[in-house]
Amino acid sequence: SGRHRTASARGGPPPPPPRSPPPPPPPPLHSSPFAPASLLSLHAGWPRPHAGFRRFTRNTAPVHTEAFSPVSRSLMETATADLKPPVGGGAGELKGSKPSPSAGVDDNEASREELLRKLRGLRDENARLRQELKDFMSRDKRPPTGMKRLITALAMLVIYNVLYFVQDLYKRIIVLVLLLLVAKLIGLPFAPIQVPLRRRLQMIMLALTFAPLNMLECLLLYFAYFWYFWGNWLAILPMIAYTAWIMADRQPSRGGFNWCKNFFRSLPVHRFVAEYYPAKLIKTADLPPNQNYVFGYHPHGIISVGAQVNFGTNATGFDRFFPGIDITLMTLRLTFKIPFFREWCMMHGLASCGSASCDYILSSKKKSGKSILLVIGGAAESLDARQDIMDLTLLNRKGFVRIAMRNGAHLVPIICFGENEVFTGIPNERGSIVRSVQNWLQKKTGVAPVLFVGRGIFNYAFGVLPHRRELTSVVGAPLECPHVPNIKRGDPLIDEWHSKYLRSNNAF
Repeated sequence: SGRHRTASARGGPPPPPPRSPPPPPPPPLHSSPFAPASLLSLHAGWPRPHAGFRRFTRNTAPVHTEAFSPVSRSLMETATADLKPPVGGGAGELKGSKPSPSAGVDDNEASREELLRKLRGLRDENARLRQELKDFMSRDKRPPTGMKRLITALAMLVIYNVLYFVQDLYKRIIVLVLLLLVAKLIGLPFAPIQVPLRRRLQMIMLALTFAPLNMLECLLLYFAYFWYFWGNWLAILPMIAYTAWIMADRQPSRGGFNWCKNFFRSLPVHRFVAEYYPAKLIKTADLPPNQNYVFGYHPHGIISVGAQVNFGTNATGFDRFFPGIDITLMTLRLTFKIPFFREWCMMHGLASCGSASCDYILSSKKKSGKSILLVIGGAAESLDARQDIMDLTLLNRKGFVRIAMRNGAHLVPIICFGENEVFTGIPNERGSIVRSVQNWLQKKTGVAPVLFVGRGIFNYAFGVLPHRRELTSVVGAPLECPHVPNIKRGDPLIDEWHSKYLRSNNAF
């Protein structure tokens, strides 16, 4: 009909030819957690990356560049500034370079390798940041105070009582996980479930080798043996003989079992315990192995965990930092009266703390390289353990100077930063009733009844295990004391070298 006449029939210009369909969009770059927008636009003209790179970039969520560290952002800015967008669908060129037909392929390959190298750098930076975030989320939080600590203790008591009535092992595990989840949901400071396996192993090794728990376990085993075999004299007689041997044995005053000392000090379990805190040893001066030494350790803290880890074992490299130095950690005589636990201590070379023991070790047949470590503050200093405060009991402690001068040994000061932070002490200011009772018990028994709170295996608020706090032991330069074999108490030389020792401690 007339309504459908063409423009040429009406005498008008011919219609324009139909438009061709638009070209297909370039293939999208797989989402990458480190590729900025300006780099995404270059993908259309670049060859496809290798299979390993495609596997890495597939199914990963994009992350804004603001989430990266300054190093990562500078790498991305450099990558986008040094490359031009592809011209005419070709590959990008380096800034300042001139296109050359003969070298076009080489330039393309060089640009591609440069971009991939920078992307790999951003990938590694992103992986590092993700690991840091995971460690931050699973780290040991600072212990809470007040009512939350009490509620956590009550919650742990309820959990243990509930588990007592569950008979099957698998049901106990399920009930324990459910109760921990409920406690976590209501806001109690329980440990997170998603914790790296390495940290779980560190906690297990710490719980297996923690000295107060080992003492309690050995005492329970000792008394349980008597209770179980009571009335059977043939079974009880060996334990009675062992008890008599404990009272008469003088080996603790001679430095323990030297024949197996290095083996037990180098056990792998101690490396896990050192990583738990983590513990670190810093050397500031060389100690020649042809000389004997008296190490003075500060502060005492609650139970001197830094001395046990850094100097009672080789976990942090004492044998590598000071080759040829045979160190003996001195501890309370009462420690060697605990059945079974005393053998564990002597296998690590521990000795009882006393003037005669120190003289015996420093004047043994091996004339050089022998050394002892004394926690100078002792039990009295443990009562002053406060977080973020180092209150030393040192002004009236001069016996270690006399021991060093009597045996011709050099004095070496040691400061352990973080020793007072691994536990939370109960308030016991000087003059309070609690402190008066503690001082009276300390004078009567020689052991300071320290009141403290640590963490548990599944919570951060209540328990006896130490918190994860960095322990850094700094070993100072030795003080070359004169050798005075017959020096007496009150000699002016003792006061002189004691003052020098105090000044060396202040240098830290």
